[in-house]
Amino acid sequence: MSYKKSTGGVGALVVCLGVAAASLTAAATDLPPPLKPETTDVATLPPGVQHRFIAIPYEGNMQVFNGDRGVEEGELPAGTGSNVIFSHDGTQIYLSETLWPHNNRGKRIDLLTVYDTRTLTATKEVDLPGRTLVGWKIKDLELNASGTRAYVYYMHPSSSVAWVDLNKSAVAGTVEIPGCGLTFAWGDNGFASLCADGALATVVVPDSGAAKVTHSKPFFDVEHDPIFDTSLSDAKTGQAVFMSYTGLVYQVKLGPEPTIAAPWSINEAAGQRRAGTGGDELAWRPGGLQPMAWHKASNRLFVLMHPGNYWTHDAVGTEVWVLSLTNHTLLARYLVHSKPNSTVPDGTMRGIAVSQDDKPQIYLLTQDGGDTVVDASTGELLRVISAGAGAAAVVPGV
Repeated sequence: MSYKKSTGGVGALVVCLGVAAASLTAAATDLPPPLKPETTDVATLPPGVQHRFIAIPYEGNMQVFNGDRGVEEGELPAGTGSNVIFSHDGTQIYLSETLWPHNNRGKRIDLLTVYDTRTLTATKEVDLPGRTLVGWKIKDLELNASGTRAYVYYMHPSSSVAWVDLNKSAVAGTVEIPGCGLTFAWGDNGFASLCADGALATVVVPDSGAAKVTHSKPFFDVEHDPIFDTSLSDAKTGQAVFMSYTGLVYQVKLGPEPTIAAPWSINEAAGQRRAGTGGDELAWRPGGLQPMAWHKASNRLFVLMHPGNYWTHDAVGTEVWVLSLTNHTLLARYLVHSKPNSTVPDGTMRGIAVSQDDKPQIYLLTQDGGDTVVDASTGELLRVISAGAGAAAVVPGV
């Protein structure tokens, strides 16, 4: 047997390994540098944003939006159907809610929680005496003119309002208002409620002692033309704007002895026949879950309108009508859009709010996506946002 010496062998292997090592070294130099370790932090929101608003969803957390940037800035944890309002200066957010430890059962907790607007952290909690009325009723939670007292409407065990001393973070008292509901604050020591017979209940709440409740004569037709429960008021001036399902506007001066002006028709302000209550009568009508917004400085009313029969007060809006509360005239009609540069109304808007600055924006919310920010003076669509199927919205200064 003979053997033949290899001429490649180990030398060839060494060369191959050297080439492979060089390739690996080159590949390693092409890799990006290692990522830095992640660090957590807590962002804070900028103060004094005029075009900030909170979208109130059907369920889930409250969403805080920046209307100028068209982005969500943060969220507030909330029970389904909770009510929310900004402090008058916009630095705090008040949330009234009913919670159960096991989602829909367990020992019920009723709270008024105070959040810092910049950090969205809870700073105080106040136990409430009863179950707050849920269901996106923006007038279940109100502040008095100076912002030192909150009124919370609740229904268990009876129709009542609790007033919270915000300086002491404690409930200062309660008053029963049988047959009436909602809170429309006026001044520092009173609020009004709408009653089932069409009357206005006026409640004077002194700093000490029992509250006093009086009632006006019925001023609207409960059976045939009810008032929207999302009507509006201004605690500082005592002015209130109530709107009926057919588009009648009642302007009221709230106070210990309220004055109620004769109603005027949105349709007649537009040169049309007043909308009636006939089941087959087609007319332009207000509608939605939050159908109206009020810019106080200019005294303009913004109303979501749709063509429909009587009793379509929940229908989505296809137009926004702008009306003067001073002259009772129609100032403008804006088509509702959810797409830029659209010439056909394609929105399905259920909620409307307006910022209170000198360059106001309208915030239009829909259950189906395509929420929008609109220039209140021109009707121009500024941007499309996503507010998570919002039902209503609140802004600072309202």
